[in-house]
Amino acid sequence: MTVTVAEIINNAKRILQEVTAEGTRWTNDELAGWLNEFYQAAVGLKPDVSTVNEELTLAAGTKQTIPTAGLRLIDVIRNTGGNMTGISVTTRKSLDTIRRAWHSDPATSRIEHYVFDDLDPRTFYVYPPAEAGAAVEILYATVPEPHDVGSTFAVYGLELFRLNDAYAPAATDYLLYRAFSKDAESPQNLGRAQMHFQAYAQQLTGK
Repeated sequence: MTVTVAEIINNAKRILQEVTAEGTRWTNDELAGWLNEFYQAAVGLKPDVSTVNEELTLAAGTKQTIPTAGLRLIDVIRNTGGNMTGISVTTRKSLDTIRRAWHSDPATSRIEHYVFDDLDPRTFYVYPPAEAGAAVEILYATVPEPHDVGSTFAVYGLELFRLNDAYAPAATDYLLYRAFSKDAESPQNLGRAQMHFQAYAQQLTGK
């Protein structure tokens, strides 16, 4: 990652024709606040833009929770004990059909399957039930740490963009969407806001 916060904000300011150093109609702090908002919106729209791959120590039993900083689980990859076997995803319906009492099966440190539901994105279940201290490697989405807009632009402007540089144009479009939405009572600005929102969403999702 090599793109800075200042580069993204200045790109947006050029399109907005905001020529003053600190910004007049749209200040640096306001644009940087929308950049922080972009991180949240981007992860919500496409969770894999910001992921963490780490080992998770499991609680005893089937029900598990990703770390506090996590937004949603993406994958459970493998066991990380002595036998590093892979773990595959299955459905709760499948386990309920084959082994009605699977939550009560003997506990083990070797997990074979996991169950995930989009309606409860921070929770997942493992089978067989985990022994306390069993560990697996997981991949989960997380919202990047926000930039400290309370400091001066000379400081936070030098910070690096928190996502892969490939998403910097989408960030610029998101800032422009929010900026033109500020004056959405003008049909022209409303149209430009919608155009930049569509560009932001298309760059993230391909749709």
